[in-house]
Amino acid sequence: MSELVEMTKKRILFVDDDPGVLGGLQNLLRKQRKVWDMQFVSSGEEALDTLRGAPVDVVVSDMRMPVMDGAELLRRVQKEVPSAARIVLSGFAERDAVIRALAVAHQFLAKPCDADTLRTVIERTCGLHMLLTDGSIRQIVGGLDKLPSEPTTYFELTRALGRPEIGLVDVAKIVEQDGAMSAKVLQLVNSAYFGNSQKVTSIRQAVTYLGADLLRGLALTAHVFAAAELTSVPGFSLQTLQRHALASAFLAKKFLGDSLRAADAFTAAVVHDVGEIVLAVGMPKQLGQIIATAKASGRPRLEIERETLGATHAEIGAYLLGIWGLPFPIVEAVAHHHEPGRVSDGACEVLAAVHAASTLADDPGAKLDEAFLAQAGFGAKLAGWRKIAREAKAEGKGA
Repeated sequence: MSELVEMTKKRILFVDDDPGVLGGLQNLLRKQRKVWDMQFVSSGEEALDTLRGAPVDVVVSDMRMPVMDGAELLRRVQKEVPSAARIVLSGFAERDAVIRALAVAHQFLAKPCDADTLRTVIERTCGLHMLLTDGSIRQIVGGLDKLPSEPTTYFELTRALGRPEIGLVDVAKIVEQDGAMSAKVLQLVNSAYFGNSQKVTSIRQAVTYLGADLLRGLALTAHVFAAAELTSVPGFSLQTLQRHALASAFLAKKFLGDSLRAADAFTAAVVHDVGEIVLAVGMPKQLGQIIATAKASGRPRLEIERETLGATHAEIGAYLLGIWGLPFPIVEAVAHHHEPGRVSDGACEVLAAVHAASTLADDPGAKLDEAFLAQAGFGAKLAGWRKIAREAKAEGKGA
C-alpha cells in the first residue's frame, strides 16, 4: 500500500539559492509530506540534474539566483520537461524580471508567501492535470510560450500604447478583441505576485490594474503578444475564431444583463475557444485531420477530438487557462461550454451563458442543452435569449 501511495504522490521541486528560504519552505509545507514528494535544491543546475533523474509535476523557482536565474531555469524546464507546471516565487521589486519570465512561467507568487496560498496554488495546478490524461498533450500545452494573436489586433495595440492620449479604457477595448491577449493579461493580473485578494475576471479591470507601462512591457519588450506565424491549417481561421469569440462574448453579457456575473461571462466567452489556438500552434497536422474528418463524416468535431486526442479543444483550453491561474468560473465555462451537463453542482451562471452564447452566435435556432439550462434556472429565459441572438445576427453582431 505504501508503494502505491508513493506512486500517486505529486512531485514538487523547490529551487532557491537561499538556504534560509528553503528551510522555511520545508517547515511551511511539512504537513504536505504525506501527499507530495517534495525536493529542495539551491541552484538551477542542481534543479536540472534532479529533473533529468526523474520528471516532476511542478517546479517552484526563485527569480533572483546567481549563474542561472529563475527565468532561465524555467525556460530550460519548458524545453526539457514541458509537461511540468512552472511557478515563479519573486519579490515585488522584480517586475522587470517577472515580465521576462512571463513567457515561461504559468503562475507567479510573491515573497513572502504563506503556506495556504502556496499549497492552494500547487494543489490546483496538480488537479488540472486530471483534465488531460494524455501526457503528450500536456507536453504540448506546457511547451507553449505564447499564443498567436490576430496581426491586425496586435499592431493596433502596440500603436495605441505608443500614443499617450489613448486611455486605458480604449486599450482594454483592443485587448477584448483578442482571446490570446485577454488570456495573457488575465494570467498576469491574477497571479499571486500582484497580491490581489480577489480574482480579477474583467479584462477592463485587469488592463486598468496593470497600467500602460506594464502593458507596454508585455507587448513590446516581452513580445508575449507577438503575432506568431501559424502553420496553415485547412478549415481553420484565426480571424474567424476571434470573430466568433467576440460575438459570443457580446451575447453572454447580454444574456446575464445586470447580473454580477455578466463581466465573467463576457471574459469566459472571449477565451472559450483558446484550445483551438493551442491545437493550431502545437498540433496543426492533427487539427487539420480532425476538421477534414468532421466535414467528411458529418460527425461532431468534439467527438472526433476526443477519439483522436483523448481530450477536446475545450478541455485543452481550460487546462492552459487553469495553470495560468485564471478564476475557476472562467476555467469551468471554457472546459464545459459544449457539454454543460457534466457540471451538476454549484452556481452555473457563467457556464450557462457561455454555452448558450457560443452555440447561438452561429445559429440562433441551434440546439441547446435545455435540461442543463433548466436545472441552472434559465429554462424560462431561453426564448428571450434566442430573440437576442437573432437580433444580434441581424445587426451584424453575430459570428
